[in-house]
Formats: sequence, structure tokens, C-alpha cells
Amino acid sequence: MLFFEDVKKNYVGDVIECKMHGIIHDLAKSVAGEEYFVFEGGCMPRNLTKLRYLSVVCDSGSCTIPEALYKAKKLLTLILLYPKGDLGEIPTQLFSSFRYLRVLDLGNCGIKRVQNTISCLKYLRYLNLSNTFIEILPESICSLHNLQVLNLSGYSDLIELPRSLARLLQLRHLTINCCERLTRLPGNFGRFHFLQILPLFIVSNETDLRENDNLVGLRRLKLKGELTIRKLENVKREFLAQANLVEKNLHSLELSWGDDHEGLNLNMNNDFICKMGENVLECLQPPENLKHLSLKGYPGIYFPRWMRTLILLGLTKLELINCKRCEHLPTLGELPFLEIIYMRGMKAVKVIGREFYGQDTRRLFQSLKELTLIDFPDLGLWWSISGGKEYPSLVKLTINKCPRLLNLPQFPSVKHLELRNCHEALLRSLVNVSSLCILVIDVFTGQLVLLDTLLQNNVNLMSLTISSCPKIRYIPPSLGNLVNLKTLTIRWCEELVSLPWQLQNFSCLQSLEICECHSLSAPPQSISGLISLKYLSIENCSHKRSLPIGLEHLSSLEHLTIMYCPSLVFLPNEWQNLSMLRSLCILNCPQLSSLPDSIQYVRTLRNLEIHGCPGLNVLPQWIINLTLLRSLAISDCPNITSLPDSLQCLTNL
Repeated sequence: MLFFEDVKKNYVGDVIECKMHGIIHDLAKSVAGEEYFVFEGGCMPRNLTKLRYLSVVCDSGSCTIPEALYKAKKLLTLILLYPKGDLGEIPTQLFSSFRYLRVLDLGNCGIKRVQNTISCLKYLRYLNLSNTFIEILPESICSLHNLQVLNLSGYSDLIELPRSLARLLQLRHLTINCCERLTRLPGNFGRFHFLQILPLFIVSNETDLRENDNLVGLRRLKLKGELTIRKLENVKREFLAQANLVEKNLHSLELSWGDDHEGLNLNMNNDFICKMGENVLECLQPPENLKHLSLKGYPGIYFPRWMRTLILLGLTKLELINCKRCEHLPTLGELPFLEIIYMRGMKAVKVIGREFYGQDTRRLFQSLKELTLIDFPDLGLWWSISGGKEYPSLVKLTINKCPRLLNLPQFPSVKHLELRNCHEALLRSLVNVSSLCILVIDVFTGQLVLLDTLLQNNVNLMSLTISSCPKIRYIPPSLGNLVNLKTLTIRWCEELVSLPWQLQNFSCLQSLEICECHSLSAPPQSISGLISLKYLSIENCSHKRSLPIGLEHLSSLEHLTIMYCPSLVFLPNEWQNLSMLRSLCILNCPQLSSLPDSIQYVRTLRNLEIHGCPGLNVLPQWIINLTLLRSLAISDCPNITSLPDSLQCLTNL
């Protein structure tokens, strides 16, 4: 029997979550005896003087620690489990009563402030304040000289750390993930001789820097795991070669210049910033066992030597974001374990050429599964150098905002393809693709004539999305061959006149969404054959006067949304066969004058929403027959002036 179950690991195999087996849990409780207690309201522990480990659980509204528990003066571990996150402020009595605490876990408790009296906890080793609303920590926290773990992750409101943080000389873990408002760190990081976990380091822009305030502060740290270094534009020339990342046990590294979203806002002729960026990156060579590498806002033209040679052989994921001046991509084709490449905002790249692949053309990108290119405005040519064998394992390909790209290499195994904001000629390079399961076509200005061939060759397609294609008038007839299709979404196709009649034969279709197709006046002849359909949404179809014929035969339908159809006059009369319908939303249909009486026989309905239907004069009395109804929302229906008196009979509402 295993001690732990439901084990979850991260991408490097480290355990991040698990559950103790029930029998082992019972054994541990038995061994702990009166030293361990879980308080969930009600009974108190029998002997507070022996209590060492306490968990307080509260699932209701405002929670407080019972006064009697403060008598457990020798408590070593206190965990507050408040799922609703509403503690607000730590009770002052907690610090004065539990002076011998070694572990204090207040994560996810909704705390907004930590009092200065936390300094009473002189023996504290572990402090978890993750996912709270604290903006500033008190300086008194720096007097906890035995503290080894300080968890501040998920601190979306945290503005700054205490200036004397370096007094915590025993600190091993300083976890500050997802602290987006944090713009600077306190100085003297070089004093943390035992620090191993530091997910975020921000380079200061202050002019009177001491050595330990710049990259030198990282030099002596034996860091492991993940590290993000922000504001690298602030690195001073004299501190360039001081970080010593190559000797650290890192598996994930993010290097960032400027703003996370746009990178550095620089004049393109600023040669000094460009050259300085290249020097900085050259000196930040990561360890050879690195798994993930992300570069954001890199201002250089050329990538460093360590990215152009086979040093990072263990790399599995690479992100290049807003490296706006880079003219050529690094050599990646020979990295044997690389699985994911994500590149965005590479505005100076014009050609993806031989340098991208490397010298050994026999085994290129052998492990690559996902490849994403977004915002390559000048990219015009993508070389293919291995006769279609460059990407043997690629499963997902995303091309977005590459308006000048007219060709693609061959992707023999791609299953998930997303083409957005590209030239229609790109489809010509895909005529031999026959492995697709998911296809997304978005923001194409042409009539998509070449789409017909692509659909013909991919009969196993399971999901098709066509959106923001204003010139397309007809969906290709080859759509009828997609008998395995489960999801069909058509959005923002203003000139689309009709849907193909073959739609009624899609017996596997589970989701159908039609949105913002204002020229679509004629519905499909019938949708009665969509026997597996669970979700149907018709939105913003201004000329649609009625719903498709056969709606009453959709016995698997669970969710129906009808939204912004100003010409819709009536709904079908037969609803009693919709035995699985749970949610019905009718929004902004001003011509609709009544609800069909047969809706009362849909006894499975749980949610009913009616909004913006001034043509409705009354909410029918039969609504009380919908006994499972849990949510009823009626708004902007000015002619409905009262509700049925018997509405109170709906006890689940």
C-alpha cells in the first residue's frame, strides 16, 4: 500500500500535491494522540496543555478562533483553513498566546494586514501568507531570525517587501510568485547564504547601488527550481558577469527587459541599449540541465553564443516574446527534447531559414509537439530543408498575425491547427495535411476558396471554428464529409448567407454555435438529425425569423441560448421531447411575444433567463411546473409587470 495517493507532479517530476492514504492518516492521528486536533466547530480538545498541532477549519461566513483554544500555550503548528477567505485581520491575541509556534499557515484566508506584534513569534520557522490581500508587510517581520520559509506567492496586491528583509539570515525559501505589483526588492540579497528558492529577482534602477543590490546579489546564492529576473535594462556594466547562473540548479529561467507585455519602449536606433542587452544575455548563460527558458523584451539583434550552440540539450520549452530587434531565430532544430516553442512579437524576422534548423538535417525537431508564431509582421518565407521531415512529432501549430507569410513547411502529423490574421494563400501549403482533429480559421479577409480542399482531406476533423471572415458567403460543401465533427462554431461572418444542408447529418455533433452572421436568413433545412447535440447557441443573427426546423427532436440538448435576434418572432411549439434541457437563455429578442406552453413539460430545466424581450407581456402560470428550477432571471422586460402568485411553490429556486 502506498503512503500517498492522487500524486501530482510538475514538468520536472517534483511532487506538488498529494493525499495521504486514509489508513495512514488514521494511523498518524492515533500516534499523535492528544498532541493533534482539527477544530471544525463544536467540541474542543480534551487536554489543551498537550496540544502541539492544530488546524482550524471554517466553511461559513465570519470566523474567529475560539477563546478557549488560546490556552494551548505550547502550540507548535497552527493552520487556518478558511476556504471563503474572509478572516480579514489576524487576531492580535494569536501572536501573544502562541509564542512557541514553529509553523503558521494563513494562506488563502483573506488577510489584509499583518500586525507588528508578529515579532513575538521568535521561534517561527515557516510562515505562509500566500494568496492574501496584504499590500505592505511590517518591518517587524524581519525580527523573526529563525524564519526559514516565507511564502508570499499569489500576492496580487503586494507593493513592496520590508527594507530589512536581509536580516532573515536563516531564510531558505522566499516564494514571491505572481506578485505583479512588486517593482523593487530590498537590498543586500547577498547576505542570504542559505537561500535556495527565489522565484523572482528585480534589478534595481537606483544609482547608489551596492554590489549586493545588482546581479552580484545572486552570485553566492545556491538557487534551485524557478527564477525570473526582471528589469534587466537596469544592469550596470561593471556588474555584467556576476550572476553566475550557470552553476545554479535551475530548471526554469525567465529573463525580462522592460514591461512584460510590450518589452522595452526604445528608439530602434539606440545602438547602446541594443549592444548592452546582448552583453547582458551573453553573461546570463543558464545551467545545462535547464528545462524551460523564456526571454521577454530582449533588445538585442543577435542571440548569445550559448543559444546558437548545442549547450541546452535538456531544454523542453522555449519562449521568445517581444524580442523586437532580433532578425534571425536561434538554432533549435537539433535540441533532442524540445517539445514547445512559443514566439510572439518578433517584428524584425523576415525569414525562418537554415539557421533555425541546424546542421544535422536527419533528425530535426524530433520531440517538438507545439509550435506557436504570433505577430511576425515582416515574415515572408519559411524554409523547408528536409523534404517534409522537419517536424515529425508536431501536434499543435498556431500561426497568428503573420500577414506576409505565404508558405509553410510540411507538418505530417499536426492534429490541432490555428490560423489567425494571415494571408489566404497560406492554405495552399496545407493541401496535403490529412491528420487534423481541430481546425480554427480566424480573421481572414478573403472568401476562403482553398478551405474546401483542406476540409476534403481531413475527414476525421472533430472541431471546426470559422470566425471573423467577413467575405465568406458559403461554407464549403465538403463540410458534409466531416461525419465525426463534434464542435462547429461560426462567428462574425457578416456575408454568410446560408449553412449547408448536410449539417443535418452530423449525428456526432455535440456543440453548435452561430454568432454575428447578420446575412444568415435561412436556417438549415432541418437539424433533427443532430441527435447528440448538447449545446446550441444562436447569437446576433439579425435576419433570422425562426429557429431551425427539428429543434424539438434534439433529445440530448442540455443548453440553449438565443441572443440578439431582433427579427425572431416565435419559438417552436414542441418542447416536450427536450428531456435533457437544463439551461434556456433568451436575450434581446424584442419581437418575441410569447413562450410556448410546451416548455412547461421540460421538467429538467434548472436555469431560465429572459432579458430584453419587451414583446413578452406575461410570465405564464405554468412556470410552477418547472419543479427543478434553481435560477430564474428576468430583466429589461418592461411589459411583464408581475410574477405568478404560485412562484413560491418552486422550492429549489
